[in-house]
Amino acid sequence: MAIAFILTCLILPALIILLCRRFPALDKAGVVVLAFVAGIGLSAVISGQASWQSLNGIRTSLSEISIALALPLLVFSIDVKASLSMAGDTMKSMAIALLSVMLISAGGAFLYAGSLPDVWQISAMSVGAYTGGGPNMAAIKTAIEADETLFTTMITYDILLSSLYLLFVMTLAKPLFSRFLRPYSSDGMHAYHDAETFSHMADESANAYAILARPAVLMQAFAGLALSAAIVGISLAAASLVPGHMASAVTIISITTLGVAASFVPVVRRLKGTFQLGMYLILMFCFTTGSMTDTGIITDLNLTLFTYIAFILTGSLLLQALICRLLNIDTDTFLITSSAAIMSVPFIPVIAGALKNRDIILPGFAAAIIGYILGNYLGIAMAYISRALIT
Repeated sequence: MAIAFILTCLILPALIILLCRRFPALDKAGVVVLAFVAGIGLSAVISGQASWQSLNGIRTSLSEISIALALPLLVFSIDVKASLSMAGDTMKSMAIALLSVMLISAGGAFLYAGSLPDVWQISAMSVGAYTGGGPNMAAIKTAIEADETLFTTMITYDILLSSLYLLFVMTLAKPLFSRFLRPYSSDGMHAYHDAETFSHMADESANAYAILARPAVLMQAFAGLALSAAIVGISLAAASLVPGHMASAVTIISITTLGVAASFVPVVRRLKGTFQLGMYLILMFCFTTGSMTDTGIITDLNLTLFTYIAFILTGSLLLQALICRLLNIDTDTFLITSSAAIMSVPFIPVIAGALKNRDIILPGFAAAIIGYILGNYLGIAMAYISRALIT
C-alpha cells in the first residue's frame, strides 16, 4: 500500500491536469483546489483502515519532501527585484495579521477561561501556530511545559480547521472580501507579465504544464530540480547546527533564502520549466496534506476546544479584514498575509495560485518567514498575557 500511495502522489497531479485540459469546467475550479480536495476525499473513504494509518510517516515525509523541493524551483525564474518592488502594503498587512491573532487569542482566553482548563496554554500555542507554524507551536509547548495530550488534540483540530480555512481562502474568500476591499494593483510593474522571460507564468490553467512535455524543457527543469535538491541538502546541514526545536524554521528560511539567491544567477534564472515543475510538486503537496485530514475526529469532538480554535481563525481573519479596509489594503495582499500567518511559508504558492496572482509569491514568502521568526516570541508573550488576564 505504501508503494501504491507513493505512485498515486506522483501520478494523480498529472491525471488532474489532463482532466482539467479535457473539461474546462474543472479547470475553472483550479488544479490546486482539486488536488487538495482529492486528498481529503481519499482520507474520508479509507481513513478507517489499519493499513492507511500505517502510512502516516510516509505521508508526512512526502509532504515535507515535495514542499522542500518545490520552494526553490518556484523562485528560480522570478525577477526578485521587480517582485519585491511590488511588495507595497505586504509588511503592513502582515503586521496587522499578527496583531489580529494576538488580540483575538487574548480575548478568547478571557471568554473561555471558565470552560477550558489551561486555556492560557491553548492561547499561547495557538498564537505560535497562527503567526508562525507547526514548529513554533511545538517550541512553545516545550517552553511553557504544556500538557502533551492537549498539544496532540490541538494538532488534530488544527489540521481540520486549517484545511477548511485553506479551502475557504482558495475558493470563496476573494469574491467575498472583494466586496469591501479594493482590488490588487501592481502599478504596471508585473514581474511575471511585463518581461518576455516571465510570460509563461501568466497562464494559470492546466495548459501551463504542457511545457513539461517538451524533452528539452524537461531536461532543464530536472537540472533545476537537482539544484533544488542541493539547496535542500545544504539547508538541512545548516539546520543540524541549531537546537532541534529551531531546525524546521531554519530549514525553511535557508531553502527560501538560497533559492532566491540562486535566482540572481543568470544561468539559473533562464532555466525553462522550473516554475511548472515546482507547481507540480505543490500539487503533490496539496494532495498529500489533504490526505492527512482526520475526518473521524468529529465523532469524538471536544467542542469547547474546537470552537475556541475556530474562534481564533475566524476572528483574526475578520479583524484583519476590517483593519485592512481602514488602511486601504487590497484583497490579494490581505489574503496572502492572512495565509502567511495562519498557514505559513509552504502554502504561499498554493494561495497565490488559487488567487491567480503570482506577483505576491515573494512578498508572501517574506511575510511568512517573518511570522516564523516572530512566532516563538509572540506565543511565549501570549502565555504570560493570557495567564494574567484569567488570574
